[in-house]
Amino acid sequence: MGGARERTEVAAPSGQGMQELWFDDGNIVLRAGSSLYRVYRGTLTSRSSVFQAMLSLAPPPNSELVEGCPLVELTDPEVEVTPFLRAIFEPEFFLPSPAPTDLDTVLGCLRLAHKYKVDYLRRRALVHFSSGYPTTLSEFDQIARYQPPDGPSVLEKWTWRPLSPITCVRAIQVAREVDAPWILPRAFYTLSLNLNRLGMTIFTGDLYKGMDTRLSVQDQTSFLKGYNLQCQSTVVDVLAFLSRPLDIQGCKHPWLCSRARLTAIPHISDRDLACGFLPNPLYIWQCADWDKLLSPLCPVCKTVLKETHQNARQALWNRLPEIYDVAAWDVLEQLKAAAFNPSTPG
Repeated sequence: MGGARERTEVAAPSGQGMQELWFDDGNIVLRAGSSLYRVYRGTLTSRSSVFQAMLSLAPPPNSELVEGCPLVELTDPEVEVTPFLRAIFEPEFFLPSPAPTDLDTVLGCLRLAHKYKVDYLRRRALVHFSSGYPTTLSEFDQIARYQPPDGPSVLEKWTWRPLSPITCVRAIQVAREVDAPWILPRAFYTLSLNLNRLGMTIFTGDLYKGMDTRLSVQDQTSFLKGYNLQCQSTVVDVLAFLSRPLDIQGCKHPWLCSRARLTAIPHISDRDLACGFLPNPLYIWQCADWDKLLSPLCPVCKTVLKETHQNARQALWNRLPEIYDVAAWDVLEQLKAAAFNPSTPG
């Protein structure tokens, strides 16, 4: 019997990932964490060049069998392996955008499709991921419910609220890993809004569903620099329309309009700046603030102030990549388009 393979019999699988991915006629068993998956070797090798190379190697003489099938150990966490394998073997599980999904499914499929070179699945996951991290301010405003879309919105088709603050770090980490830098400006911006809740986790990292999640030293440095610039932009740039210029050409009621603008400044300071000062310049001035401010203003000032404020928001959005040490938006758009294009070599 020397040199014979050991045979291990297991009961019918139960638990996360097993029941959905245990095919009685499968011919290979994968193990990730505490989960076993009995699937089809031919499907794996046809989808993934990495699996093709892995499974082409002859198994060791004493390799383990599970119900007559060779057992392959994966080092990936089962929280990612389960959605990744379901996306490969269950046609209705992870449909292209705009079909709804969830963030864990998106990130699991994206990371492992990138690692195992399943190109079609990587593109699909990138489109889903990118829908929550837009590259234009108008798309971001739709996600933030700041303004209604001009037409039907296909954004935010994966659920991301409510999520723990460490999810912001996870998004940046995955974007770096799969080479998706267009995700980063919005991801850093959102991370800045969670700094008070994250605290030292920004530097020490944490576990997200058992996975080590942390920013690189380079990203920590870029984040701190960008955070400070973003804080300055809240008052210096985005709220500047409240105080300058006070004399708007063509104003019908100079005294009333100036007074209305100046009295709004302490209102914003009391509400946002004194209580932790969340550096949220894009949304520090809300629709309800316009409602309070606009009633005393003349039509000329209403038009000018709205345009001035929107121009300041757009200018800040345009600067976000520079603030956080990322390539300019036009470069990011080109990289995004290439990643979405099936004809682009991967």
